[in-house]
Amino acid sequence: MTGTVTEINQVRGMVAVATEEDFTIIELTEEGIEEGDQLSWSESHPQGSGTVKNLTQGRTVNVYFQNHWVSREQLRQQLLY
Repeated sequence: MTGTVTEINQVRGMVAVATEEDFTIIELTEEGIEEGDQLSWSESHPQGSGTVKNLTQGRTVNVYFQNHWVSREQLRQQLLY
């Protein structure tokens, strides 16, 4: 699965990634992702701890997958604003 980072709640470390199926929400467990970065991961809908490949920066980042199939209307709530 691949997607583009569209929004980051810097205070909470929550990230919205636009995919073909709406949005995936991940929580950062380390630095290495910025808005506009292209990310990819191997499973289609992983949950819990995992890694993403930051294609823009050419590095692997540890994250926590929170949710998939999130609509644009649900983003603020999912990003814990």
